[in-house]
Amino acid sequence: MPALAMRGKVYLMGAGPGDPDLLTVKAVQVLRAAEVVLYDDPVSPEILELVPASAQVRNVHKLGTLAGSLQEKIHSLLISAARDGHHVVRLRVNDPLPSAPPYEETDALAQAGVDFEVIPAAASAMGTAAGANSG
Repeated sequence: MPALAMRGKVYLMGAGPGDPDLLTVKAVQVLRAAEVVLYDDPVSPEILELVPASAQVRNVHKLGTLAGSLQEKIHSLLISAARDGHHVVRLRVNDPLPSAPPYEETDALAQAGVDFEVIPAAASAMGTAAGANSG
């Protein structure tokens, strides 16, 4: 039997307002260690400069598919890269809501058995921390 492939991980991350100085320390560390980055069209070039030159970087809005199938293609790329053992970042323009993860992507990754972590944008991290004990 062939050896099991190294398991990768997907980081779902908000880019915040576009200023890399406003990213959390964790977000910067994850970007600097990325091997594969799938990003939204308006993510700032300054944030993308944090990604190593050796990483595979793709603007997912230039995949040329229809809106519904675009999300399926993104899921497929995330799952495939993670299963190949890569450190994958899904960089979104903003978090959908200050304390809500991108549920469609988390659901797809969970169903595929892929390890993932949600890292909110800096502004969202403050909101999440403030609401952490309100439950």
